[in-house]
Amino acid sequence: MIYYGFQVNDMQCSIYNFSRYKPRVGKGKLVPYKVLQYLPLTPRLQRLYMSSHTAEYMIWCDNYRDSSQMVHPADSEAWKHFDRVHADFAIDARNVRLGLCTDEFNPNRNNGIPYSYWPVFITVYNLPPSMCMKTPYIS
Repeated sequence: MIYYGFQVNDMQCSIYNFSRYKPRVGKGKLVPYKVLQYLPLTPRLQRLYMSSHTAEYMIWCDNYRDSSQMVHPADSEAWKHFDRVHADFAIDARNVRLGLCTDEFNPNRNNGIPYSYWPVFITVYNLPPSMCMKTPYIS
């Protein structure tokens, strides 16, 4: 459960009645069982269109690709199928296409600590292959 809005001060899950915080020893600080880190995606996408350097590349997948060989997801059959099924979305080259990837990462595996991380990467597929997998363009 995400404790947000009117539930921000709740002390337990409204569905399973599970405590939000781990039991504390003495008068220590309340420690949550899980923490969700969130970085808003919309401002990052807006900056891609506001920057004169990247705005021209945000329509690359529609204007500059070479469909004779597979070098970008835009050349795939899945992309073409999506364009046929959602023709109203495919009309405007400025519509943003995103790829999402996640995987478990446990930095403490050797120490026996049971904590793991689940990073979520979002890639903007509108950009050319030389840019879409670079660090500044992955959220």
